[in-house]
Amino acid sequence: MKKQCSATDPLWYKDAIIYEIHVRAFADSNGDGIGDFQGLITKLDYLQSLGVTCLWLLPFFPSPGRDDGYDIAHYTDVNPAYGNLNDFKQFLNAAHKRNIQVMIELVINHTSDQHPWFQAARSAPKGSPERNMYVWSDTDKLYEGVRIIFTDTEKSNWTWDEVAQQYYWHRFFSHQPDLNFDNPRVMEEVLNAMRFWMDMGVDGLRLDAIPYLIERDGTSCENVPETHVKIKQIRAAIDDEYENRLVLAEANMWPADVRPYFGDGDECNMAFHFPLMPRIYMALRQEDRLPITDIMAQTPEIPPNCQWGIFLRNHDELTLEMVTDEERDYMNLAYAADARMRINVGIRRRLAPLLDNNRHRIELLNSLLLSMPGTPILYYGDEIGMGDNIYLGDRNGVRTPMQWNSDRNAGFSRADPARLYFPVIMDGTYGYQSVNVEAQEANPSSLLHWTRNMLALRKLFQVFGRGTLQFLSPDNRKVLTYIRDYHDESDGHSETVLCVCNLSRFAQPVSVDLQQFAGRQPVEMLGYVPFPKITDQPYPLTLAPYSFLWLELQESFTTAAPDTSGPTHVAAATLDPIAINEFLDQHAAELMPAVLPGFLARQRWFGAKSRTIASAQASYGSALDGTNAVLLTASVVYTSGETELYQIPVAITAGAAASRLQADSPNKVLKAFETSEGPAVLHDATVDEAFRAALLRMAEDGDELPDQSRVSSAEQSNTSIIYGDRAILKLYRKLGQGENPDVEISRFLTQQAHFGNIPAYLGQLRGEGGTTLAFLQAFAPNEGDGWEWMLAQLQTVFAASDIKDALSEKAKASLDDAALLGKRTAEMHLALAHETDDPAFTPMAFTPDDLAADSTRVRQQITVSLDALNANISRLPEAVMGRAVQLLSKRGELLDRTHALATASPYRFGRRTRVHGDYHLGQVLRSADDFLIVDFEGEPARPVEERRQKQSPLRDVAGMLR
Repeated sequence: MKKQCSATDPLWYKDAIIYEIHVRAFADSNGDGIGDFQGLITKLDYLQSLGVTCLWLLPFFPSPGRDDGYDIAHYTDVNPAYGNLNDFKQFLNAAHKRNIQVMIELVINHTSDQHPWFQAARSAPKGSPERNMYVWSDTDKLYEGVRIIFTDTEKSNWTWDEVAQQYYWHRFFSHQPDLNFDNPRVMEEVLNAMRFWMDMGVDGLRLDAIPYLIERDGTSCENVPETHVKIKQIRAAIDDEYENRLVLAEANMWPADVRPYFGDGDECNMAFHFPLMPRIYMALRQEDRLPITDIMAQTPEIPPNCQWGIFLRNHDELTLEMVTDEERDYMNLAYAADARMRINVGIRRRLAPLLDNNRHRIELLNSLLLSMPGTPILYYGDEIGMGDNIYLGDRNGVRTPMQWNSDRNAGFSRADPARLYFPVIMDGTYGYQSVNVEAQEANPSSLLHWTRNMLALRKLFQVFGRGTLQFLSPDNRKVLTYIRDYHDESDGHSETVLCVCNLSRFAQPVSVDLQQFAGRQPVEMLGYVPFPKITDQPYPLTLAPYSFLWLELQESFTTAAPDTSGPTHVAAATLDPIAINEFLDQHAAELMPAVLPGFLARQRWFGAKSRTIASAQASYGSALDGTNAVLLTASVVYTSGETELYQIPVAITAGAAASRLQADSPNKVLKAFETSEGPAVLHDATVDEAFRAALLRMAEDGDELPDQSRVSSAEQSNTSIIYGDRAILKLYRKLGQGENPDVEISRFLTQQAHFGNIPAYLGQLRGEGGTTLAFLQAFAPNEGDGWEWMLAQLQTVFAASDIKDALSEKAKASLDDAALLGKRTAEMHLALAHETDDPAFTPMAFTPDDLAADSTRVRQQITVSLDALNANISRLPEAVMGRAVQLLSKRGELLDRTHALATASPYRFGRRTRVHGDYHLGQVLRSADDFLIVDFEGEPARPVEERRQKQSPLRDVAGMLR
């Protein structure tokens, strides 16, 4: 059976946003001055919030480190400086939990000269299998005329080896001998390395320098036909054994020369578009769109399952190989006047310094990166405008530590600054004291926030990753305009976007021929602002210097702003009832985006009131039997780019009842409107008795229950409907994928473990994909939850004439009650450990990986908490300032303690089972001198899959004690 990766869409890479990162440069967890996987794990939440969906890791394998890790000495291990294989597995699992894919390097053109294969080859006899792992010759005249890539450091592609008494071939550095792909054993070893990482769950491979795999005399030793035979072998093995994996080609060639690396969709899934990148900079400096439109005109069509990878900067130099000599001279003059900024055939500078730290230019080029055809690739630190150090050797100036805050070493490491693998940037413009994540997180106008919002916007539209490209040709060549268009054949969904970019340092007017879209409404996508409708006349626009517009060309425009208009007029043949589905079919597309933001903000169960809603749409099914109501699902998109689903049952009431409802329950009304025969309201259906009865009929599993009902006044994250004294139904408002843990655990405890101290499971209502919509359980008369009961005891004590005696008496009673609660808690955990064939509840032993993951989680919590304390320490009262400083001084000691957990014996910790997950006094009810345990939903803010994980029962005990 093929091995599935965490992505479920075979074309996931088309919609991806890739973030290039070096493990050693991101975060150091152990204070040795080098970033590592444990440090990277602590920063995954940041990467998730940034909006990236795939991490591209630069080489992290054992290496002498003479070429930033590309000189590999072992293909199936981790460089000890970065951790070990278990650390990598933890990182991979943690990334996948956040829906982040992981792509690693498969560097197969060459190895380090320290690789055991090369050491064996140089000592083995000529012609032996060991010697033939590499390319050898008795003369350095073979393959004469082949260009030298690293012209600054290498004088020949051959190097004499004293031990072997032969020359060995290398297309890059002399310490990187090329593997011999004419030897079948080489391909066998490459496939073994590929399988090693893909079996672990890696989602993608970047094939480094693949045009140079094969050498043939009389050729340039680039793009040799036999190279494609080898790539097809790799791809065939991947397709045969794995699903939904990515192969990305690094082929620094002209587009027509790169096209064969896609094959017929059976070689590489993706390839870098190297020539586009320098021409973006050229177009900006020349204030002319021609360099971009010209290179895109030379870009051939690629198979439908393939994709270009596009970028502005990366870990190498801004390569100028794919430009003419004149263009290279121009680029060097424009962007690298200081000779120290140049290396090989390129410019070794980061994005912000290349653009003179001009925020408008940075935003403009990022808009091109995110809207041109292909998958965008961001280089770490460019989201905050990091600088470079041109005084470091090779290309190391763009590989300095990530700048997290203004503390020592930019928050990257606790090490002495002299121990850092490279010094942090410290100049006045780009120094870490001013350019860092923490400072930009606190500034809503920062480049970081802008980048985060742009990534979120891009992810809302598949047109950018999958759509076609059509350049328009207005007279003003300082303005680049193009249409991105996408049509999904499966559901008929279409997206059309007009992108307009001013490449000039001055404001520019432009008239665009949009006659083909006459009648459509352009909507500016960042602010969701409607522009004048398109006619058959040229469409006039004016752009500020270095500005851009993304305009969605809608068939009809609907605003997402809260509704402040007067009543909507609706034609109605009869006043009562107005058919809910007929009404929504006609008006939902226009009405819901307008009314939902305001309605949600008024609901107690809506937990995101502090966030800004960018847009809201709704979908719905058929009316429930016997009602004029439907279950509507609202898809809410925030300005951060995150999306949440909420369930809102809606109904229509007309006539006098509508007026009463509007007066008595205004917060339940989505929209009031007039019909031809009188007033009506669209409202939350939970106020309707017929709807509540219909829910009960749909959810109950077994005997019929009374349908006389009332809505609980204590709405929190859900809406509770009470049916007499027999049952209570939770209508879940915020929806998550799959069955709700509250339902799952209650059913298990009721029907399999026969645990009596919970309200019994009675049934549930499920939607698409098994998502729990509502949960029905027995009603439990009670005296309040644990908090209310405890407060009542305290009130009795303080009301007594002899407080001391009353306190003593109550203390004894409280200890008895605490013992009873402890007993019920233990019984609950025994029940959850009940032997069963259900894999969701089968107890499991702890493993070293579990303890390592817990150690990482605790370390993350300590780091986040202490960072927050440090950032806000100046606001603390003087009385606690000393203790806060003392706590901060123990950071190293606290983090060291977490390592003890990772190395402890798993047998000390018993078994992992399902747990309550959010256990405290508010989750127990006092009932008839006993305790009932309720609400097994876990912490609602956490993903459902995380809440379903098996853990130590002591987590619940700790929660209750706290």
